[in-house]
Amino acid sequence: MFFGVAGAFLGHRLNVPAGVLVGTLVGVGVAVGGGTALLGLPPLSVPSWTNGVLQISLGMLVGFRMTREELRSGVHALVPALVVTFIIISSGIAAALAAVSLTSIDVVTAVFAATPGGLTEMSAVSLAFGADGAAVATVQLVRVLLALAVVSFLLKRFGLGGEQESASSQGSSREQVTTPVERTGYAEDLKRLGMAAPWGVLGGVAGMLSGVPAGGIIGGLLGAAAFRLLTVRPVPLRKFQVGVQVLAGGVIGLGVSGDFLGEIARLAGAGALIIASQMLLWAAMSWLLVKLFHYDLSTSTLASSPGGLSGVIPAASDANADEVVVTFVHLVRLSTIVVVVPVIVALFFGD
Repeated sequence: MFFGVAGAFLGHRLNVPAGVLVGTLVGVGVAVGGGTALLGLPPLSVPSWTNGVLQISLGMLVGFRMTREELRSGVHALVPALVVTFIIISSGIAAALAAVSLTSIDVVTAVFAATPGGLTEMSAVSLAFGADGAAVATVQLVRVLLALAVVSFLLKRFGLGGEQESASSQGSSREQVTTPVERTGYAEDLKRLGMAAPWGVLGGVAGMLSGVPAGGIIGGLLGAAAFRLLTVRPVPLRKFQVGVQVLAGGVIGLGVSGDFLGEIARLAGAGALIIASQMLLWAAMSWLLVKLFHYDLSTSTLASSPGGLSGVIPAASDANADEVVVTFVHLVRLSTIVVVVPVIVALFFGD
């Protein structure tokens, strides 16, 4: 716990994508790997109930992001969002199968690593299917960091449309930045989360009892989304996300063995192949959105980006892109991948 908390704090301060998840994973992994390899201590077992809790929490994390405003404003982008999602899932599975045939990575780990959903979501849910959670987290993290680095480079090098902003729009942006936002204390946040959580928990439990593959994720997502859409009440998503990342990082870290670094090095070839295919696919999908749906280059580039939702949306604002389209496409992609990929793995690649 000491190493996990220290890692979470360091990951948060470094401000990397899913830094709490990565920091907790590394901290717990160092403790577990060092304890088993150097001190000869017995490996710690992962409690059996954690997979169910993780599935429900991950579904809720996605469902709480849905709002009436986003769905109402972005519904016109549903077709391109579904096209992008279909291409990403199918090409991700193809890249995973290619990596399996050329390297020593197992197919379940490869599929979860090759499908660009949320870093936290893909890393944690892969554990329920016997994948190497640390390897999945590593590939997903490199994918997010590389995509954000490319977006940052394009913003600085080409502007992606940001230089064409008018003075009035710049003034409006400044007004929005200086507008005070609602600040709530921990007591109020806990109250809001306490009102929302039962919806996701009940949905997740019902999904798990139904026997449907990844039922906990599907049920938790539907329950959380129903709360947001029916009640329109805010949820302290940031604090909830931190809690999920700590839980996921701790569970993944407990599964780390003493030869963790050797395992990561062994899977480097598969990771390089997967990430290279994702970067090439990004360029192809950007071109597709421009040609078929006539979005501007900045909107197309950011909507099809394999970077994380929390990193791409601020970039959309800086690039003068259509933030509604970019947000909606990423939300549809994340929601679909988190549900569909585990089902595909369970049906075609499970034991």
